[in-house]
Amino acid sequence: MKKFRKPLKFYLTLFILSSIFIFAYTIYRVVFDQTPISELYTTWFLPIFFIGIYYGSDFILDKIFNRKKKINYEGKFLDAIGERMRKDKAFSIEDFRRLQINPKFQESLKIAYIIYQEGENETFNIEKLKRKFSKDKLEYRAMIYVIDYLEENIDRNGKKDSNKV
Repeated sequence: MKKFRKPLKFYLTLFILSSIFIFAYTIYRVVFDQTPISELYTTWFLPIFFIGIYYGSDFILDKIFNRKKKINYEGKFLDAIGERMRKDKAFSIEDFRRLQINPKFQESLKIAYIIYQEGENETFNIEKLKRKFSKDKLEYRAMIYVIDYLEENIDRNGKKDSNKV
């Protein structure tokens, strides 16, 4: 999702720059054109008016286009596991690529997410995930991280309210 609103620093910088330009314009008109200051009062409100419209339109566009933000819980689950794997530096980039294109491992990740979200049942449980790969394979080493994450985040009764979508 695109973020339309900029940081407050952007709007303040824009306000200061436009105020400096308006002040310079006022001095120029007073000095060189002999214009009375009373005729230039309206130009002093231009920076406030311009920044207000700019911020308001960014705010409205942000509300319109980002109202359907959906949190990708499965993505967060996979990111947390991937972060643990990267932190231990036990896998190379090529290992991550092999895991990414391995359909059996990807299916196991989906099952792990179902366990994480809904808890263990007869069809999906952690013991089946442990036995799915042989111990000398790359997939097994990666599945250990998934299983450790599941065991840390599942309650005793098999479900945890914070895991539900």
